[in-house]
Order: sequence, then structure tokens, then C-alpha cells
Amino acid sequence: MRARHGRNKLRPQIFQGGSHLTPNEGASRPTRREFLRKAAGAGLALAGSSLTAWGDHHGHPTPNSITYLDRRMYIHNMELLAHFVPGQHRGGKMQMMSVGSRRYLVQQGDVIDISDVRKPAMFNKGGFEGYQVQVAYNKNLKKWILMTGAQTPITDSTPEAPMGKYDDPHLDDKRKNYKGLRGVRFYDASDPAKMVKISEFSTGATGQGTHRNYYDGGKYAYLDTAPDETFIHQPSYFRELVNGNMIVDVSDPASPKEVSMWWVPGSRRGEEAEYDKWIWSKLVPPKVVADQTPFAGLHGPVYVPKKWEDGGHRGYGAFGCNGFIILDLSDPAHQQEIGRFEPPPQYSGMGIAFHTIYCGILERGFVIANGETTNSDCNQIYLPNWVIDIRDEQNPVPVAQLPRPVPPPEAPYRDFCFKRGRFGAHNPPHLKAPGKPRQEFIAYSYFIAGLRCYDIGDLTKPEEVAYFIPPQGGDLKKFGSYDRTVDNVFVEWDRNVIWCAADTGLYALACPNLGKPVLDPLPVAEWSLDRLNEGAP
Repeated sequence: MRARHGRNKLRPQIFQGGSHLTPNEGASRPTRREFLRKAAGAGLALAGSSLTAWGDHHGHPTPNSITYLDRRMYIHNMELLAHFVPGQHRGGKMQMMSVGSRRYLVQQGDVIDISDVRKPAMFNKGGFEGYQVQVAYNKNLKKWILMTGAQTPITDSTPEAPMGKYDDPHLDDKRKNYKGLRGVRFYDASDPAKMVKISEFSTGATGQGTHRNYYDGGKYAYLDTAPDETFIHQPSYFRELVNGNMIVDVSDPASPKEVSMWWVPGSRRGEEAEYDKWIWSKLVPPKVVADQTPFAGLHGPVYVPKKWEDGGHRGYGAFGCNGFIILDLSDPAHQQEIGRFEPPPQYSGMGIAFHTIYCGILERGFVIANGETTNSDCNQIYLPNWVIDIRDEQNPVPVAQLPRPVPPPEAPYRDFCFKRGRFGAHNPPHLKAPGKPRQEFIAYSYFIAGLRCYDIGDLTKPEEVAYFIPPQGGDLKKFGSYDRTVDNVFVEWDRNVIWCAADTGLYALACPNLGKPVLDPLPVAEWSLDRLNEGAP
């Protein structure tokens, strides 16, 4: 029987002042109320401009927009080390495994040998199925285990139904009638030349499968899913259901078993009273401008930076317009909310307000949370990257935002709003990687603004230090082909190499702020998380 547990009630936000940053993180900071007031004003500056809000998910050009795609490459304070499969779309999420001195990226169904950074090579084309990749070494099984995810189609807008499901409810028939897997697959990846499928696990026959998941080689996997059709309170025009966090026991990957499910109260049918407490449920009448609607629930995944069996009982999740939420996983069968950060309502009223949580600076007591812009040409408010102090788990406090990227001086537009496509952050480097994450450096994929690198030594005053913007791919006449130039980023912390996943290939980069790159094959001496991939060959 499924054990599903939600939060009892929405906790009112508490605004506290004071300063408790360590000396090297600044002597003072604004109160939470002051910080959010300033952030709100900055965000509304563009939202209140003359940019027109069109009711669809396609192009939104303005008189200032360029009329072509920018095929130039821009680079500042970075060095291009290699370019793999030029012109090919390689934007998918990346994970890494190693065997001896050989390193392999798993991405988009392929295994790529990146042992020699200068000469990436396709090692196993089409070796597995699924894009939502998670790979880790299971020391008990003495095997590398690859988990991939599968989900149903979205209810995106069409020329005939520009406001998606609000114009045409039958768009959801694609989900209802979907015949493929809704869940995850497990592979034995010990021989990357020959992946062997172990099992498939369904998260629910009438749900929408999984979107982004997390697996660390331990007892549990954490899945971003809506398991059935009761999770209906999704205001987004391109999704029907609201995802939550499903914990699955994968001690035996051949026979995964659901342990529990947690969701934001108000997500399900019968929880209308809780849903009515969502401020954003009344912000914008959905049938007026559907593409301005918020995305509710877990975008995923919930990251658990230490294996549960090693004492890792905290999960950090991005729950869209419901905020950044910390979960207590001490009893995996009864997940409980500890604390939450919800920004000013305008940041939650459209797009995916919280998309990913970066936990690589937890030892400093902070995380970084970013949203995802879902519309092009700034037809939404700019969603910032929040630096959040979580040392008081019950009251996460924002202390800064990463600087908003600006175009290179030589670019033919003064603001990325006028470069065609989506402008905003998408993903930080994945939590699992070789080497230890730098505490003073972070990189983010930023769609049409490329790859952006930041000095976060002083978390109250982050500074951009480098960027790389590859040529924009796609065809301006085919929306969806050009709107997410740089999709993902992966950092080898021990070799000081940054992998940039873009729509024109996979790029290897170096940045002096990260350190001199190591280009030759190198065995992995340690991984980013304690006891991660312990015992790997």
C-alpha cells in the first residue's frame, strides 16, 4: 500500500533581520523584508516595460528584437579546449562514471569517452534508453548502476490552441493515451560498452512519469513524479498534474519498491482548501494569459547530499511556485517539511519559480536556487538565482542574487531580451562529480545567454567572472529549435574542466578562476560527496 504524506498546513513566512554571516561572508546584510523589497522592485522593472504579453508558448519579438539568430561565438575569461560533434544538439543532462583512468559521460542515450579532454569520442552510441540520467556505483552490488527516467508528453501550446490546455483540454489526451513507461529504468553500467537493462519501475499507470530524479548508489532513489490523476491542481498551461517526491527502495535494482510520497498540500483533488491558500492561485486569471501561469509542485529532483544510510536525512527540493523546501527524511516512510523559502509573489506567478537547488556549498550553510523561464523574448518576469542561508533550517533566508547576465559589448543587442529565445538560468553543475566542488566558484547554463561563471567567495556579493556563448543553433522559423542554446553544465572539479551542453555540440572549457585544466587521463581519487562511488574500480 502506498504511504503518502503531505504537510499539515502552510507555515506563514517569518521575516527576520540581524546578521549571522561569518566574517569572510560579510559583516552585515539587509533584513529579509528589505532584501525581498529590493528584489521585487528590480524584478518588476522589466515586467512593467512595454514588452507585450502574448498568449502562447512561441516567439514574442518586440521592435527591439533582432530578426535573425546570432551565430557568433562569444567568450570572456575562458578557454575553449574541445568541441565534440559540432552542430549536433547535445543539450541533455550529463552524469559521469569512471573505470580506472577512463572517464565516461552518459548523456542522451550515449556514452562518451572524455578521458582525453582534447579528444572526446563516442564510445557507445545509443547504449541506453532515457534522458533523465543518474549514475552511481553501488558498493554492495559492486556495480555501476544507471537510472534513467521516462515521462508523458506535455500539453504545450499549438497554433490552434495558443494557451495550451486552457484552449484545448484534449491536449492532455497525449498523456492519458501514452503507452510508454511512466517511471524509471535501471541498467547495469559496469561495462559502459554494453549497458544491461535490469528492470523498469512504474510510478503510476495514470500519472505523468518522472521528470528529474536523484540516485546516489545507496538504498534509496528520489523521484520527481505525479503518480495518478488526483494531483490535478497544476495551473501551468503545459502540464496537467503536480509532481511531488517519491522515495523508492532500490536496494535491489531488479525489484524497486515505493516507500512513500510527499507533495505540497493543495496539489490533489480534495485539497481545494489548501490550494486556495496558494497566493499565486489568484494572481493571474489563467484563461486570460495562460502562458503567464505558474508551474506548481516539484520540478526536481530532491537532492540528498549524503546517503541516507550514512546519516543523510535532509532533502533539498525546488517545488516551482511553491518555493524551495527542505524535507526531513529521517523516516523515509514519513517525509516531513522542515522549512521553506517563498519569494515575492510576482516571481512565483509565472514560469518555474524554483527549478533546481545547488547544494555544492552546503558546508558553508548555503544553497543557490534558480528558476526557469519558460517563455521566449522575456515574455515573463526575469527569474533570479537566489543565494539562501539555510543554517536555520526552519527559516531559510535569502542574502543575495547572482548578477543578471548582460550581453557582450560587441553583441548586436543591448539586452538578452532582444536576442531570440529564452533568457534565464537552467541548471548548475550536477551535485555528483569527480573532485570537491569549489566553495568560491559556480557556473550556470543560461539558455541563450550561454554559460555564466561566478565568484561566490563573498556570498552576499557574487560577481560574474567569465562567460561562454556558443553560436545559436536552430531555425528561427521553427520555435523550439533555437530557444535553449546552452542547456546544461558539468564540472570535473579535480581536472578543472567545464563541460557545456549546447544545441551546437558539447564544449570543453577552462576558466582561470577554476584553475589550470588537466587534459590527460586521470583516475578519480575522490568524488564530490562523502563516500560517493566508494569502491569503484
